[in-house]
Amino acid sequence: MLAKCLVHKFSLQKNSISSETNEFECHCTASVNLGTRKPIGKIKVVILSLHRVITLSDNLLQVLNSDNLQFISNIKLKNIITFAVSNQFKQGASIDMCVSTKRNKLQIYRLDRMNINLIYEISVHDPLISIGIDECGILACSKTAYFAYRPTINNDRRSTGSLQTIFTLHDPSIVACFTFIKPGEYLLSGPNIGITTTLEGTSQRTPIMFISQPNDFIYSHPYLLVRVKDYIHIYSYLDDQLKQEIPLKNCQTLINIPEGNINNILINTKDNIYLLESLSIQEQIDQLLNTYRLQEALILAENNFSSIEKHNTNSLILSTKKRVGFIEFNSMNVIRALHLFDDIDLDFHEIILQIPNFLPLNSPWPDFDENIKSRYILWLNAFCDYMTKRSEEFSRQSDYYSSLLKAYLIIKSRETIIEFLEKYASYIPIDFHNLLFHIRLYHGAAILYSAHGKHEQTIDIWKNVELNLDRSLEFSVGKWLLEQHEEELATKIFISKYQNESNRDPFNSNKVTHLLKPYPTALRNYLEQGVFKLMIETDEIHTMLVNIYLDQILSKSSDDNEQTRTKLQEFLVKSNFYRVQSVLNRINQTKRFKRELALLYGKMNNFEQTFQILVNELEDFQYAENYCVALSYDKSSDDRKIVAHALFNAFLASLDKHPNEITAALLHLLCNNEVEFDFIEILKRLPSQWSISSLKDILLRATRTYSYIKRSTKLEIALDRIQNEKLNIKLRKLKRSNVIINEYRRCKNCLKQFYEASCIVYQDGSQVHVHCAKQLN
Repeated sequence: MLAKCLVHKFSLQKNSISSETNEFECHCTASVNLGTRKPIGKIKVVILSLHRVITLSDNLLQVLNSDNLQFISNIKLKNIITFAVSNQFKQGASIDMCVSTKRNKLQIYRLDRMNINLIYEISVHDPLISIGIDECGILACSKTAYFAYRPTINNDRRSTGSLQTIFTLHDPSIVACFTFIKPGEYLLSGPNIGITTTLEGTSQRTPIMFISQPNDFIYSHPYLLVRVKDYIHIYSYLDDQLKQEIPLKNCQTLINIPEGNINNILINTKDNIYLLESLSIQEQIDQLLNTYRLQEALILAENNFSSIEKHNTNSLILSTKKRVGFIEFNSMNVIRALHLFDDIDLDFHEIILQIPNFLPLNSPWPDFDENIKSRYILWLNAFCDYMTKRSEEFSRQSDYYSSLLKAYLIIKSRETIIEFLEKYASYIPIDFHNLLFHIRLYHGAAILYSAHGKHEQTIDIWKNVELNLDRSLEFSVGKWLLEQHEEELATKIFISKYQNESNRDPFNSNKVTHLLKPYPTALRNYLEQGVFKLMIETDEIHTMLVNIYLDQILSKSSDDNEQTRTKLQEFLVKSNFYRVQSVLNRINQTKRFKRELALLYGKMNNFEQTFQILVNELEDFQYAENYCVALSYDKSSDDRKIVAHALFNAFLASLDKHPNEITAALLHLLCNNEVEFDFIEILKRLPSQWSISSLKDILLRATRTYSYIKRSTKLEIALDRIQNEKLNIKLRKLKRSNVIINEYRRCKNCLKQFYEASCIVYQDGSQVHVHCAKQLN
């Protein structure tokens, strides 16, 4: 019976009709019978120069012409287990091929168009089930070990050395396999890991941790495709992470098919052949950037090109860095963004396009709230740093100084802007005077006019400026008095001239406190008067005063700071504007401020902790009651009860510790008319051993309280009933009265006629359209 082991040659064309499934139309263009009895174990197509197909079936290696599948005569090798073909051609259109034989030999041949010649052979101990060859050497594996061989030049074609064992598998369940990463670098399969190695057995890379034990894998830059049971796992070789999982049962082989810059993978199962098409590098980068995986996108772009020199010129790398830089910039990671901008020599105009409201340059900035302004300050500081760093390059462009001026208006002081204009005003167009007038920087506008020879306009500006210099002069006088150590007189000027917290006012509290920082006594006096006299209600001022009190207390002995400490405690109770968490963090650094700690917990509505400190630790029962009254101020009835019950619970918890003192404190608290209780709840929890006579005042207050509540409720209901009755009378009058609407009647609001039957009638009897009434109200 004639054996049939066939090789078919197909031409593939994607089916344009079935676009959803991406099926291919296959046309058989040639076939040949190899004449062997067993299926083909391995087939390799060598197109370039040779145009050959190498087949292995029934341990017989044969070579065919890839164009017509005709046998190449006299090229047959028997007893072959497996083979591999080098990816590098030799001179004269030849290529090296290594084979593993049943006789435990590793043979290296040189194959050309018509002949195959043995170059040398090596004896091995165990049959080699897989081998690979590249320009650096040979890698092979048996069922239990991996071997490497680096060929040497020797005229003797027989044993010219031995294989070096580089890794041994001790678990027989692990399938030995390997793949080429790049010339001289290979990946071996180990126990749930992938081990990178060279032919010398060294590795400069940590192993890849696999989720499942591989049956086979191949490398397709920059991904590793791993065949496991019923799945194809795709790992990134750049970060060793699993990126995709493709369910596929009965997968048998993975074959890499290079096509231009894209590596497609041919996968065959028992019944089908699949082509796994890789997305282009650009599409992969787009997906990574869209999901904010910026570092992965950069690594992918840079690793797509092996030459370091190309990194500074390759358009894909440059565009990826630019896009990552813009994303980082808009995410406020400006340091990282500037590094990328500098790396690709980005023109500053492209950064300007990323900052809203920067263009046009001669238009003023809009008014920002504090959150938005902080974002702009970060952006513009980064922009100016980049401009300054590359000033030698950028300053040749006509709008360089104009762009800097636009940024300086947000981030620099008025003095710095004036200094900048004095140097570079001649490089800035005169129409930028609108920006300077907008922020009332008249001095700067005059400098700009003067630099462009507009002397009449300069003089007019100075005349107007002179009329508005009074407050600036007064501030300068106060500053001069400080320098003359007349701190008390300077403080009086700053207090008397205060108007508001506008940034344009020289006497706003931020500017004054910044000026007074070198003068501690003057600063304290200004803050105390600013808080208690001027009623400045900013968290910065109130927090600064608290910190000054703390500094003074910590710098003195406990006997010298009693007055300051009393001021601090009163301020912590009365003020609602200091940063509680900031003060709490500082007070927690020492154990001297237990009372102050209790006051801060009260500000944070942590009443249990507050009264635990005051009652249990400090045992100051009267102070606890007074603070309970202070905390209840300006709160709702329910909130006042929460505060009072928290102190009541603290007293009850300490009753056994100080029975007499706590009993007196409880009786005094419950009789305090400034503290509000739910007496039904309170009476249930009072100690049972207390006598009726001791509870007389409490019961009397409870009775009066609930009687008052009952009378107030009845009164409110009666007033509501009267109001409801009045409204009902008005409603009935309106329903009884007739309103005549005709073509002579006009709407009181729009003076137009009524064309519908409905209208609104006001108390004075006038009528308006329904839609007009809605607009008015």
